[in-house]
Amino acid sequence: EYFEKKSVAEKNEYLFRRGINFNDIPGWQKKGIGLYWEEYEKPAFDPKMQRETTCKRRRLKVDYDLPLKDEYSVWLNDLLRVTLL
Repeated sequence: EYFEKKSVAEKNEYLFRRGINFNDIPGWQKKGIGLYWEEYEKPAFDPKMQRETTCKRRRLKVDYDLPLKDEYSVWLNDLLRVTLL
């Protein structure tokens, strides 16, 4: 509650007095990270047809560089559209 009423400059000054320069903090610590499933193709072998092929798999994606403000909304809408198809 205390920090809600403070300006960005006041918050940065608070950190600086404690030896933390906000500009030096990695982006993922400022904005957080994204964790979501992504689909990818993996080389495979079809034993029935005795041939090389590809298969679709999912893996957990860790995104350390999330966009800010309006770009975040666009990014999230795109991600949800792809995920919910």
